[in-house]
Order: sequence, then structure tokens, then C-alpha cells
Amino acid sequence: MSLIAFINKNTFEIKDELDEYIYCDYEIRNIIAVLNKKGYKTKFSCAGHNEVGLMWPLHRENIDKLEEYLKDAENDETLHFIKKEGDYFYHKDEKTATYVYIYFEDDYKFEVLPSEFTYEIVDNKSYLIKKINYYLEDNHKTRKTDEKIYSELEQSHQDLLNWSNDLPII
Repeated sequence: MSLIAFINKNTFEIKDELDEYIYCDYEIRNIIAVLNKKGYKTKFSCAGHNEVGLMWPLHRENIDKLEEYLKDAENDETLHFIKKEGDYFYHKDEKTATYVYIYFEDDYKFEVLPSEFTYEIVDNKSYLIKKINYYLEDNHKTRKTDEKIYSELEQSHQDLLNWSNDLPII
């Protein structure tokens, strides 16, 4: 399902997808184009985003996990207990990291990877991913500067571009 739709300016016909186009974030458009031109078909991707204060959706957990959650929340300001209700408790947590990733339409068995990216096989398809933390430490006390996060994102994009340029055509 698309997050956006396309509406024809003349007929007002609505299309959820444009079959001849690949969806990708602007920041990695050149990378996705190079990969597809070389035969490495991509399914979806994400450039990673610096999302300040963005929260995950409300989570419902079994009440037997509440004590552990509250203990973790004492040392982690990104964890937010909402309420206890019956056999469950609810929490809403801040995003603490972003991910740069590319999910391919096939398993390409990449032997060389871009710097700090991991390679997984998901549903028999190649998946490259890199986590970029927003915080300097695991308990999320000190957030990196926006400049530092953007620098890490830009370096990840450059590493992906260099890697994609070095791949052979298949």
C-alpha cells in the first residue's frame, strides 16, 4: 500500500501507484537508479530520517512485562508508560534510531557490502540495512546533534553510492 496517491490534474483519476516508476527517497534516488540499471532490482528502500521526538504507535504488552518495562524506563527517557488496564499495560516510546535500507526483488548474494551495512535474506530476497542511532549511549540520555546525525546519513548514502557504482552489471 502506498503512503501517497497520484491524482491526474485533468481527469482527477486517482492512482495509488505508477507502474513504470520505482518509489524511493529523494536522498538515495541516484543509488536506486544505478542498482536497477545494473540489474539489481529494488523493491523498496529508505534513506533514513532524522525524526526528532517522533513516537512509535501505542503498544500493548502483557502485564507480566510491566515491572521490567518500568525499571528500564527509570534509566531511559525515551520510554513512556501510559496506563495499566486489566491484563495489559500500554506504552508509547520515542524513536531512538533510523535505518537506511534497500530491499531487493531477489537474493543477489552480495559478497562485498557498503561500510557498516548488514546483509540479510528476508523471504529469499536480499536486504541491506544500517542502523543510525540518535543517541550517544544505550540509555538514550544524550542525543547526537542534528549535524552529526545528518553527517552519518550522508556518509551512509555516499558509501551506498560508491558500493553500487562498484557492483558489476548482471
